[in-house]
Amino acid sequence: MAPKSKGQRVELKQEDVLQAVIIADSFDLGFSPISKKKPRTLLPVANVPMLEYTLELLCAAEVQEIFIFCCHLGEQIRSHIRNSKWSDTSSPCSVSTVLSEGCLSMGEALREIDAKSIIRSDFILVFGDVVANVKLQDIVEQHKKRRRKDKNTVMTMVMKKAPPTHCTRCREDDIVMAVEQPSSRILHYQKLAYQTKVDIPVEVITEHSDVNLRYDLLDCHISICSPQVPQLFTDNFDFQTRDDFVKGILISEEIMGYAIYVNVIREEYAARISNLIMYDAVSQDIMSRWTYPLVPDHTNSTESTVSYGRHNIYLSKDITLARGCKLEENVVVGRGTSVGSNTVISHSVIGKNCKIGENVKIRGAYIWDNVEIGDNCDIESSILCDHVKVYSGVTLQAGDVLSWEVKVGPDVTIPKATVLQSSPEEDSDDFGDEDETLDKKDTMVESCPDFGSRGQAYVYSPPTESDDEEDEAQVHDVWGQDNKTDDEDELSSIATDDQSDLSSEGSLPDDEKMFYREVLDTLVRAREENIRTENLILEINSLKHAYNIDIHDLHGMVVKAVVDLGMKENPDEKGIQLLTNIKTHMKRNLTLIKNYIKGADSQLDCLQMLEEFSIMDEQISGVLMKLIHYMYEDIDLLSEQVIVRWHKSIPDEEGHLDVKQQMQPFIKWLQEAEEESSEEDSD
Repeated sequence: MAPKSKGQRVELKQEDVLQAVIIADSFDLGFSPISKKKPRTLLPVANVPMLEYTLELLCAAEVQEIFIFCCHLGEQIRSHIRNSKWSDTSSPCSVSTVLSEGCLSMGEALREIDAKSIIRSDFILVFGDVVANVKLQDIVEQHKKRRRKDKNTVMTMVMKKAPPTHCTRCREDDIVMAVEQPSSRILHYQKLAYQTKVDIPVEVITEHSDVNLRYDLLDCHISICSPQVPQLFTDNFDFQTRDDFVKGILISEEIMGYAIYVNVIREEYAARISNLIMYDAVSQDIMSRWTYPLVPDHTNSTESTVSYGRHNIYLSKDITLARGCKLEENVVVGRGTSVGSNTVISHSVIGKNCKIGENVKIRGAYIWDNVEIGDNCDIESSILCDHVKVYSGVTLQAGDVLSWEVKVGPDVTIPKATVLQSSPEEDSDDFGDEDETLDKKDTMVESCPDFGSRGQAYVYSPPTESDDEEDEAQVHDVWGQDNKTDDEDELSSIATDDQSDLSSEGSLPDDEKMFYREVLDTLVRAREENIRTENLILEINSLKHAYNIDIHDLHGMVVKAVVDLGMKENPDEKGIQLLTNIKTHMKRNLTLIKNYIKGADSQLDCLQMLEEFSIMDEQISGVLMKLIHYMYEDIDLLSEQVIVRWHKSIPDEEGHLDVKQQMQPFIKWLQEAEEESSEEDSD
């Protein structure tokens, strides 16, 4: 189709109009209680509403008509669209909202879509909390070609190849599929979730000559649908979800004759933010630019210009950064925000108009708009919604969620994985009387001693519908975490025993062992093929995401791998010669190491990994003190304060105590040197 010239209107045939339906599934309160005041699809991801990423995906696919189906708090979605670029006359596509407050499932949404008769051709079905840079045009065209050959083709599901440990692969979406080759037709579909058994009908194997069993696929929650899909949902009221639809079609294949296909992508990015674990994983990927061009400095929906700097630092205009504050890596700061002196922020998103005090540490946190944080606070892996106040001296631990208008402190520590709301009731009652809600608020402002003398916070208790405590824990855990089954523990222990002879990997979990081997192989190949350091960093970062490695483990394992290469050069060498080999490899990879070992936290991660390495290997134990001296004195990788702090933290336990005693002469030398320096300054 030729491009439209200015002032010219092009009439399209119905079959040429590419449509899309976004299920803004705010009826699925997976983010309880933080989704009670705002639809989940409008929650901010890297300071951009979640829904905007889905709209950008469809716009890039040249979709002409987009229908957003919304229910709970749907008027907010309508208002957002009205005030956005999607309502401008220059918008590249038409965006309409379909509101139905009584809808409780995707099946009901599609039945409503069918009743309104707005689908006229093949369309893209996607959830409003999907972040992807997939090139959908080719997938849509392949679907249309299949339909021209076989009118019974009803759906093409988009999947991404990803190992089970991939950071954006959510366990509740784990699936096993049997796929016919080379047609890519789905023969069997089973969603595992927390099951441990796979049931595949025998005829799937016996009646087809070439079948692939796939457990390496991540569901992108993007489907290319034929126009009869809404009608099929109308005809089958037991279809409540897309999974119900897929299983129903496959079971009744011989009667209905319909077929579903899969298209597997490899390089592009796609993930659905279905819980807070995925919220964290996708946010970090956006900041690391795996979702390019959907990155903070390119997303047009932001209200102000965002600049992109080294180490993935994104700064909006009109912000205030006090002298001495430090933004380490993967940080987004929204407009109008101020950060106090000596505050350190890493792997975090700071929203608009926030006030952050002095001497604050923020790691892996998501702080929304108009949040106030007092001095000397420590915040780790937490979410703070709009208008939260954290008074001075408060510690938030991993997994904490502070919903709208919560106040905590001063000088309290909130237990791990605590979810707080500002009132003992639900945060809002969308169907109740407004005056009654206001009266409730007036009576709820009271002191909460458990959360500080100025606290206004109540522990959130999720609704319970299941009598099975184990199911309850899995369904209602707001972070999407779950406990391992006995079978999984047994499998993990077997895998560990099988690989216990790998001394350099020590007692690392299986995923970390695989990651460590990959890093070693990558370093060897980089030396042999003379790969540039920046490309090497990209490869290691890619491995980190593929194996879902924690950033603190990454710091230590990169240094450990470089040291390990020095050992492997001549495994029999010890003492001075071994140290020389290690120094050679550290000099060669110094730029790489300094990319990961920057601040005090990463230095501590490095020292703790070397501590564990020396306990497991006598060769490293023999040169540990001299190696740390070299990293401190010669290559300026470690600071005196961090070394002393690490030494004090070494536990008085078997193995660790030997390391502590071995390092004592070096620590004594550092302290004496500091005392001499202090005396000279006083003179």
